[in-house]
Amino acid sequence: MKIEDLTPENVGGLSLADLLYLRDRVTQIYNSRFKGNLTKAARFSSKGRLYAVVERSDLLLKNQILVREIKSRGQELKSVSPIDREMWKQSMKTLDVGSLPRIIVIENFAAIQGEYLEAPKTSDLLSVVFKCQATEMSEAAVTEVIEKIHAATQKDIACEFNISGPEADHVPAYDLVLVPRHVTQKASAPANNSRIIKYENTGQAPIYSKWNIEAERDAMDMEKREKAAAWIDEKLPVSFLKFRMIHHRSEDGKVVLRGLQKAMGDLMDIRRGARIPEDERRQVYEHLAKHYREFEKEPPPFRALKADRRTILKPYPNEHACRLLDPAGFEGFSRITRSTADGKEYSVIYGIRTVDGKRVSAEQAYRYPKSGWTEKEARAHCREHKGISFEAAIEKEDIRFKILKIDAEKQIVGGIVYEPNKVDTQEEYTDAKEIERAQIAFMEKYGTDTNRIKIQHQGQSFYFPIIESFIPEQPTKKGKDIIPAGAWWLMIKITSKVIWEEIKAGRLTGFSMGGTAKHA
Repeated sequence: MKIEDLTPENVGGLSLADLLYLRDRVTQIYNSRFKGNLTKAARFSSKGRLYAVVERSDLLLKNQILVREIKSRGQELKSVSPIDREMWKQSMKTLDVGSLPRIIVIENFAAIQGEYLEAPKTSDLLSVVFKCQATEMSEAAVTEVIEKIHAATQKDIACEFNISGPEADHVPAYDLVLVPRHVTQKASAPANNSRIIKYENTGQAPIYSKWNIEAERDAMDMEKREKAAAWIDEKLPVSFLKFRMIHHRSEDGKVVLRGLQKAMGDLMDIRRGARIPEDERRQVYEHLAKHYREFEKEPPPFRALKADRRTILKPYPNEHACRLLDPAGFEGFSRITRSTADGKEYSVIYGIRTVDGKRVSAEQAYRYPKSGWTEKEARAHCREHKGISFEAAIEKEDIRFKILKIDAEKQIVGGIVYEPNKVDTQEEYTDAKEIERAQIAFMEKYGTDTNRIKIQHQGQSFYFPIIESFIPEQPTKKGKDIIPAGAWWLMIKITSKVIWEEIKAGRLTGFSMGGTAKHA
């Protein structure tokens, strides 16, 4: 009988010789793989192929079954082995957490799908689907799954989040499992984080009370400010400003709804909230959410600041760029987020190429968000990591194109490039005359060569033909959308399979076109 097949029900059918033999095998496995360490499982392989996995808790259980049966037959053990000592120590505890079974919380939690399944050698893109919402997964967990699958396949990785799981043929990659700790031991309570201010119910101000944070802050001493805030920014040199997200008023300490809403907005803001570590953001959110419920209001859902968790690159304006290797030497690219020792986040661009028939990757470039890195800081980091060139963030790309209309049959997309008198993401606007001049200049440059419209995506330039470009004099309906008078409408045909798959999946919602900046 094999050790893994041994149970309390079938052990009675074994001879004493078989029991002693199995006992010796259990002891040998323990001494060679588990003695003197906290290893939870041992893997056994032959010629590079895995043929067995033995868990520590299961081996202890098998030993217990064997020892009890051997002693019940009047046979004394010759000596006490290390596995017996560990078994005895665990029997002296009220609970052996190591003996608890693993629990599968969600089967097929992460799965691989897409064209990779049909053509794994020629496909450039591999899609990983997580059976959850994007906000339910920590950045570290997603990044680790991406890195493991990328290391195994050397493919570009695109992530999707679907609470129902994969909707097409797929290969299950990971289950979400609860794994018991091996050792039963008492752990100390975590130290109180001095930056996170403890929630306290001090009452609610009338719901329509006015809020002026500058006036409230000025009326408070340092002690009141600390009680009125939700988080302390210890990096700020000015002490009276370090108390962030103040929402209690000075006169009586009651929570003001408008101040609470402002604090929650700051927490969710990509710039203000980014100063708070992700694990602390969740605790600050819980603090504010409790106050929302005091007003009998449901708090807005918590969301991670990093909405784009994919390695596929989107257009990247306002990022400093550090080139480590020439991109011309790579066939494709992928992207992950990394943090410095002091918590400053930046992106790592991996270049992917084929060497001796195998797909390999190397760090090709770094991207530093302008919101978190000054040019001086980014340049110093680039120099420290032996970058071959550095490009400061551009203020604004020449043309931005947001996709509004998709013709799936013809692989055509359309959208508004510029709309008159509307503030854009750079807090700038332009009028109809400027838009017309821009369109004329653009078409003079690209209109005669249908392969010259350049799209920046995934660290590469793609060239697609222009199908339609016009500025309506009156509001014009295009499908379900209305093109305002004086707006510039553009349609292009997508001839790249990779780009088209990104658009169909809803992961790519716009382009930067004809940009003048040099990117790594």
